[in-house]
Amino acid sequence: MDNKNPISFEQGIEKLEQIISDLDKNDVPLDQALQLFNEGIVLVKHCNCLLDSAEEKVKVLLEDANGEFSTDKFIISGEGQ
Repeated sequence: MDNKNPISFEQGIEKLEQIISDLDKNDVPLDQALQLFNEGIVLVKHCNCLLDSAEEKVKVLLEDANGEFSTDKFIISGEGQ
């Protein structure tokens, strides 16, 4: 993965799906399988970082009892269960 041209989340997922498909083949040599596995781990970390960043940016605007607005982090339903 090139730091000068970072890939998007969607591109990362697409590339991960291709890696999984390649690894599912029984004829992948061990060296290539290890290289694909390593690339997959790097992509998973990259995509997780992008998700964490997006989560921090997502805010919900709430009006309190005084009519003032405040922001709270968006909590995904079922998270942490």
